[in-house]
Amino acid sequence: MTTPQPEDAFPADSPHAIIDVAVAFWKSKALLSAVELGVFEELAVRPATRAELTGRLGIAGRGAADFLDALVSLGLLERDGGVYRNSPVADRHLDPRKPATDISGYLSFLNAGFGCWAGLTDALRSGGRLDFSAALAASQSVDQGGAGDPKLVGADATDDTFGEAYAAPDQVTGFLRAMTGYSMGANQAIAERYDWSGSRTVADVGCAEGSLLAQVLSRNPHLQGIGFDLPVVGPGFDAHLERVGLTDRARFAGGDFFTDPLPTADAIVMGHVLHDWDLDTKKTLIGKAYEALPDDGQLLIYESLIDDDRRERTTGLLISLNVSTVSAGGLGYTGAECGDWMRAAGFRDIAVSHLDGPEYLVVGVK
Repeated sequence: MTTPQPEDAFPADSPHAIIDVAVAFWKSKALLSAVELGVFEELAVRPATRAELTGRLGIAGRGAADFLDALVSLGLLERDGGVYRNSPVADRHLDPRKPATDISGYLSFLNAGFGCWAGLTDALRSGGRLDFSAALAASQSVDQGGAGDPKLVGADATDDTFGEAYAAPDQVTGFLRAMTGYSMGANQAIAERYDWSGSRTVADVGCAEGSLLAQVLSRNPHLQGIGFDLPVVGPGFDAHLERVGLTDRARFAGGDFFTDPLPTADAIVMGHVLHDWDLDTKKTLIGKAYEALPDDGQLLIYESLIDDDRRERTTGLLISLNVSTVSAGGLGYTGAECGDWMRAAGFRDIAVSHLDGPEYLVVGVK
């Protein structure tokens, strides 16, 4: 008897090679709805049968069994004898009670903004910009679908997109939690694998909640950290560092990296920062980092980099596309491009290395 092939093991010329891409949003929405419904948060408290779980969460649809078992097939839940529990990866990263590793804030933002990408065709045709402000606010509400239809606005190089994102407290919280979630894998890899022995201080420029510092300082007790970001970010930074017990080793420095000097430290990190800006601004920020560093100081830049030939790293390309639709002038870039900008600023010993998933690190020494 021939063992059937897994459904995703189809030949390259099968129409399902295309259909699988087309229906990928089904998998995405199943995960995002599970976060919104509290599936992982509830199972983090205690495992449950389907009847117990649906009863607790108010799930009444007849698709409940398919919904939960699809999460099993995706590797997010486990089922044993009719009892569901979080898989190890979900237990680590989808439990809000574990702030040092929880990424559910990013998924809540994606869920609230799920409909925004329905405006991609119009954005590509018009060159306009998709406004995600409502999604940032809705990500902090019970009704994460409250962002409504995609809102297309005119794109102007002078637009203050971060001013829009930070226009209300719930939007600030939504943005900061989203950045913590998406950066988690890179932050953990940098904390665990980068050699911090030659540094005593590290400054995270564009620090958001301070997740990078939380990871790095917890694994390197000799380090002191500085989080640099717009002043409105300060309360969120302080709250996160308090939750992870590191307020005695990290401080927040409020400022604007366009008008203020960057903090001085042995190492400066810019994670998911440069992709938000146009080429001239990218080069300016790298130059300001060079000025702030001592001799032999190191600049660490991490992003979901595009591969140099622009053929393989789908996530990096789609992140760049996403940034191009929501920012005034941002675009992703390759490791080779970043290295060239760093050399032009005066950095030497440029090295590019893989971190986690689509994330890569570019390091230069002053």
